Amino acid sequence: VCHPDGGNIINAKKTLHRESREANGIKTAEDIVQNMRNPGPGMTKFDETILPDQDARAVADYVLKTFR
Repeated sequence: VCHPDGGNIINAKKTLHRESREANGIKTAEDIVQNMRNPGPGMTKFDETILPDQDARAVADYVLKTFR
């Protein structure tokens, strides 16, 4: 809901697309998971009780493969 087609409904400068991710210092799956665990303003926090590490890593891998 928050990232339709890789976009961002809250902050258009922070999309899931590679150029935007990298401009915001998010380059690896670990960076994506870290951002899910400790997000900035406006983003829902996904801690381990909500999204276990294995699932968080799967989401991160999906983002990297899908939004090049």
